[in-house]
Amino acid sequence: MNKVIADIMTTSVFQLDIENSMYEVHKLMKESQIRHVPISQNNEFIGVVTQKTIIAKVMYLLDNYGSSSLERREKSVSVSDLIDKNVVFANPDMPLVDAAEFFLANRHGCLPIVDKDNLLQGIVTSSDFVKLSLTLLDKGI
Repeated sequence: MNKVIADIMTTSVFQLDIENSMYEVHKLMKESQIRHVPISQNNEFIGVVTQKTIIAKVMYLLDNYGSSSLERREKSVSVSDLIDKNVVFANPDMPLVDAAEFFLANRHGCLPIVDKDNLLQGIVTSSDFVKLSLTLLDKGI
């Protein structure tokens, strides 16, 4: 039996709404030690905010406004200004081999998993493939 992406995806995914601010995304990333935050609108998945985007925006805000106003500035930046709406996503039945090839061929750090109604079901990151590799190595496969 061929394994599918649903076999390794993380299903308890932190997710925010398009109405949230940069401050809330940044805080979630720091507190939860995650690098990708899926964003929804009316419960439908619409994109991802990445740690790379947050860092770039923080650097811009620090450079232009200084550290004393960072929190206030982050609260004024909308998630819609940070979201990658062109993010690639997959369905839960995607073969694992295809997902692995995707990670090798692209420089994406995550692959959101959505159902036919565009509802987020989970997320797979490159770290999940490292964990899978360790499991297989431990089993001597």
